[in-house]
Amino acid sequence: MAYQVLYRTYRPARFDEVVGQDYIVKTLKNAIKLNKIAHAYLFAGPRGTGKTTIAKLFAKAINCPDFNEEACDNCDSCKAFVEGNHPDIIEMDAASNNGVDDIRRIVEEIPYAPILGKYKVYIIDEAHMLTANAFNALLKTLEEPPEHVIFILATTDPQKVIPTVLSRCQRYNFSKISNLEIKNKMIEILKKENIEYEEKALEEVAILAEGGMRDALSILEQILSYNANGVHLEDVEKIFGLSSTEEKVNLLINTHSQNIDEVISLLRQMYQSGIDMKRLSIDLLEIVKETLIYSERGSDVLLNKITAPQAQDILNLTGVKVLLEDIEHLEECLSKTHGNQNFVSYLELCLIKMAGNKTSSMSQTRPIEKVVVKNEPKQEPKQEKAKEEEKDTKEDIINLVVEDDKKDEPLDLNYIARLLVWASKQDKINDAVIYNRLELYKFDPDNRKYYELLNGSELFASSSDAIIITANKDQAASINSPMLNEDLFNFINHELGIDKMIFAVDENNKRELIEKYKNLSEEDKSERPVVKKYEVRKIRTTEDKLKELFENVEVK
Repeated sequence: MAYQVLYRTYRPARFDEVVGQDYIVKTLKNAIKLNKIAHAYLFAGPRGTGKTTIAKLFAKAINCPDFNEEACDNCDSCKAFVEGNHPDIIEMDAASNNGVDDIRRIVEEIPYAPILGKYKVYIIDEAHMLTANAFNALLKTLEEPPEHVIFILATTDPQKVIPTVLSRCQRYNFSKISNLEIKNKMIEILKKENIEYEEKALEEVAILAEGGMRDALSILEQILSYNANGVHLEDVEKIFGLSSTEEKVNLLINTHSQNIDEVISLLRQMYQSGIDMKRLSIDLLEIVKETLIYSERGSDVLLNKITAPQAQDILNLTGVKVLLEDIEHLEECLSKTHGNQNFVSYLELCLIKMAGNKTSSMSQTRPIEKVVVKNEPKQEPKQEKAKEEEKDTKEDIINLVVEDDKKDEPLDLNYIARLLVWASKQDKINDAVIYNRLELYKFDPDNRKYYELLNGSELFASSSDAIIITANKDQAASINSPMLNEDLFNFINHELGIDKMIFAVDENNKRELIEKYKNLSEEDKSERPVVKKYEVRKIRTTEDKLKELFENVEVK
């Protein structure tokens, strides 16, 4: 038998083998058990998160006559599925079959009854690649297909699917898989393959995979091709241009020792050896964060990247205030150099700024021994404490208070009440993905501000084109301000695949809003309120940025 790569060998064959999409699996299994199967589904989410796999498992399950939490794997339908020749499960790649003629062939086949199972299931992968005419050719069939036909559209780019198709599908938003779940799955696979591994190495692989299980297994395959004897941290660092923890800690120690020549020399050596500079910056940010945690707790329980002695070495040269300033400098560096080809120069400047923190801030460094040995709470003079409380730490990332002279008109509660009339429980369940995935962006330099903007708010209601949340007064004002609201709209559109406007209601006005909703008459539902959406911004590619920088240069 020909060799199969890991992600194909270990593709889930049962629902209970699927990683990271528990609520989707549970919902689909309940739909089968309750015989509430929709005629069209849209599976949207990042690459490698299980969209096509779950589509196939769902198709297998609904055609199994003995389904009970899982397909039986013994009937003719299940056997045909396992052998890969089920006549009633048709998979089409819309990336290469995206024209009207391709869709017409499907439409012509639809009237024929299924051969083995109860349903004919059409899985259209990369559905966003279909042309507008192809979508229109599918539209009528998608709206009223025969009872024996089910469509499953899978896409990584749902905003490119035309609204008339979206409105006819039951939508499931797939989330990125957590690093812990990815690591545990890799451990399970390596144990089956009898391959040695280092957990630290697998943690780095999980980070590199960015939430995609398929990407993680492809990276793992590459590492095993380099060294078939095991998965070691040293190999991962060498293959993917990562620096060791010792090198990063050494860089920080030299920075805060003000050894500028040594810092620049170390950084340039890393650059010359192929170390990814952006990834290095993110790792430095993580180390500083863990050092802060250690300074508060005096314990290594929450440390992942560094050890307690390494954290202590950094703390011996810095203090809490210095570390907070380090975070600001690193975040500023990351935000300003996104996609910049000269990243190393910006990082050099960032480290020089961090070295300058020491002179102005060492007088406020508190004794480290007090934290480590006695684990006593932080003690500061009242005057100094008052000054510190005046400064933002977390809120520095985004200003949640809209200035008085820039405040917009208050939110129209009558309009929001009319939106509530069109809200549904299913929409609210689907949109809960925003809050389920919010923690993933907590330490993401590019998107952390959205975590801060929404953190502490609560999902109140959802309709097909709007999400209503409750928040405190200042937070609601910020979310509703045009600039931040447009940024937030584009964030949830690009990152989460949700094409809806977000409105934030002050928690103090929630009761008034509910009263207005109760007072609306049934006739009001006949006039659906218009929701004006922002234009979805195009994601700027490296080519776009080069063209902006060099107007007369042709990018090939």
